[in-house]
Amino acid sequence: MNNLLGIDFGERFVGIAIKKSNVSIPYAHKIIDAKNTELISEIKDTVEKEDISKIIIGYPIGLNNNPSRMSKLVDNFIQNDLKVNFDLPIKKVDERLTSKIIDHSTDKRYDDLSAVKLLETYCSNE
Repeated sequence: MNNLLGIDFGERFVGIAIKKSNVSIPYAHKIIDAKNTELISEIKDTVEKEDISKIIIGYPIGLNNNPSRMSKLVDNFIQNDLKVNFDLPIKKVDERLTSKIIDHSTDKRYDDLSAVKLLETYCSNE
């Protein structure tokens, strides 16, 4: 089974989406407030419950194709948290425009929908 976990990593809010092997489209799962919740515990719980076999994480490259400050934070999160806690393949997906696709005209958080877009991008390129 090839169930995918999509992560839209942010300094405070982390969007989570899931793509099940038996369903054609990914779906928004949750938004984790890393300030008030143990992020790795939440991700571990989701990985176990949803039988995840691969992690897809958004990689914020600047519009000029250079790494950004957030690129370094994502790299640190991958190295120090994901690789240490999960024995799963981890793939980075260019997320330059994913959050721009989502309508931000309200105060509602859309990090989980950005994670859906990451999974859609990943699946369309596989």
